[in-house]
Amino acid sequence: MKKIIKILQENVDPLIIEDENDEDLNEYILNLSKLLSIGNVTILETSSSSLIIRPHQITSIIVTEEGKPKRKYVKKDSIAKEELKSTDDIQEDIVTDG
Repeated sequence: MKKIIKILQENVDPLIIEDENDEDLNEYILNLSKLLSIGNVTILETSSSSLIIRPHQITSIIVTEEGKPKRKYVKKDSIAKEELKSTDDIQEDIVTDG
């Protein structure tokens, strides 16, 4: 599946690269992130191009897959309403020494 890589740097327009790669997106991102820990200059090779980059100048990398629907995140309550109990339902036994 085609991956779209957007490389962001300070004070420079984003660099957009396409890569035809069947690798799982999570694994692809993990491998791409290793570039950021490499020394002064490295080469990023894709199916369509090779790019010489300086990892320390990259602020972030965004990777998406073409044709894959974007994830929607829905905020859910941490406790469902039916699980809530009022204090009236709680029974306590009080034991005294007497």
